Amino acid sequence: MTTLLLTILLLAVVSVAALAIVTFNSLVQVGHSVDQAWSNIDVLLKQRHDELPKLIDTVRSYMRYESELLERITTLRL
Repeated sequence: MTTLLLTILLLAVVSVAALAIVTFNSLVQVGHSVDQAWSNIDVLLKQRHDELPKLIDTVRSYMRYESELLERITTLRL
């Protein structure tokens, strides 16, 4: 009877330990996933920051083109 009781107690302790290990590993994996997600966000923000001056230059050059075009059209009308 005591052997059966000790076996059940040992199985319960092993089960609780296994559950604790699995839970800890899951939490570590979630932590790594969160870190990876923040890293991806940082990369995207840096890419957007690097692209912004290019976009501004493109808009300025198009603005110059439009201004010159309107001036030419205005002078040709007169």
